[in-house]
Amino acid sequence: MPLRGEERHGDRRQTFNRNRHAQEGTADIPGARQARLNDPSAWRVNVRRMYVWRGLTMMHFFAGVLIPFFTDWGGLTLPQVFVLQAWFFLWIFLLEVPTGAVADKFGRKASLISANVCLITAVAIYATGKGFTRFLVAEALWAASAALASGADEAMVYDSLKACGEESRSKKALATLATFDIGAIAIAAPLGSLMAARWGLNVPMIMMLVPFSLGLLLSLTLREPPTGEEGLKPAYREVVVRGARYFAAHKPLRALAFDSVTIWMLSFMIIWLFQPRLKEIGVGIGVYGFVTAAMTLAQIAVLSNPDRVEKFFGGARRFLTWSAVIPGLSFLALPFATNPWAAGALFVLIPAFGLSRSVVISNYMNKHVDSAKRATVLSTVGMGRQLMGVIVLPTVGLLTKLSLSWTFTALGISILVCAWASVVEEAHLS
Repeated sequence: MPLRGEERHGDRRQTFNRNRHAQEGTADIPGARQARLNDPSAWRVNVRRMYVWRGLTMMHFFAGVLIPFFTDWGGLTLPQVFVLQAWFFLWIFLLEVPTGAVADKFGRKASLISANVCLITAVAIYATGKGFTRFLVAEALWAASAALASGADEAMVYDSLKACGEESRSKKALATLATFDIGAIAIAAPLGSLMAARWGLNVPMIMMLVPFSLGLLLSLTLREPPTGEEGLKPAYREVVVRGARYFAAHKPLRALAFDSVTIWMLSFMIIWLFQPRLKEIGVGIGVYGFVTAAMTLAQIAVLSNPDRVEKFFGGARRFLTWSAVIPGLSFLALPFATNPWAAGALFVLIPAFGLSRSVVISNYMNKHVDSAKRATVLSTVGMGRQLMGVIVLPTVGLLTKLSLSWTFTALGISILVCAWASVVEEAHLS
């Protein structure tokens, strides 16, 4: 579970699926440059560099002390932290489509370099000062980074494989890319919590400048693979108008989208609540990163063999039901879990099922969407998730003013209600 990476990049499998259909055609390029483009080994190196780039830019050391950084060091209240994240989701919504123009006009390499520059700038702002207004600027820049990288990294890998005639390896290559993503968080979070406990809460943020700067240098060495003329991302008008029409005419898609977006967003709240709860029951910040790593690895365990997991629960529909019920009941149990080990187990269960299920659902959604409309439909789902975040995050922030226990209870009930309201049928999953 990539924590801030999860919100930064959303469901990368969806993003790649909507981009891969734009990867046809190669321009005629004369001379030595054509020879270099035809060198398969050069494109394989490009893919390996993308693995390392993803790992470097996902070394989020501060994920292990996410809330203490904002509250104890940054001076924000917990409700302000949630408003800050709603602000991030709003900017992701506003920038997701326009930033596609960078990749369309200047290429994926330029988009990734720009993403890296925005990321470094955002972290530098965070690391060198405090204040809510300052943090708003940093979040907007981080959102720009996420939007610029969204889809461009997967497309860079796919196009590089296509350039050397190995696009059949794309599924494995993208899985490896995701492994570097998740693995980086699993390594960085525990290290970050130890850094914070030893040297201070802002040190993990400062140290993130090192891998991010290395990522920028690495991005400069990437080679731009040949691509087709179709843009990476559809325009707003196309997303809103055509996407809405398509959903209106397809009940299975509406059902799957509702199930995916609602449960994911409500389960995602645990990312911002587990550290305040650990503090409440007396757990030191040096442990936070290890809990973060466990939450991440739990998602890997579920997603490593989704077919086996579905079979364990008795089929795809039963898995979707239980993968919502388990997080819902876990939230309801958290107010009573005063033992750190019991609380930790519940923290792990919620993202293991509540967040990973959206990846499984996206696979079933793709079966209901024509290739020509996939970009529009999946962009509509992504924008719906972002808008829901703008609404849910401040609401949860207000609930925390009452108590964490009431917040957990409200989230648990909300998840169970959404699971009950789901109209996904077995036929929608075939």
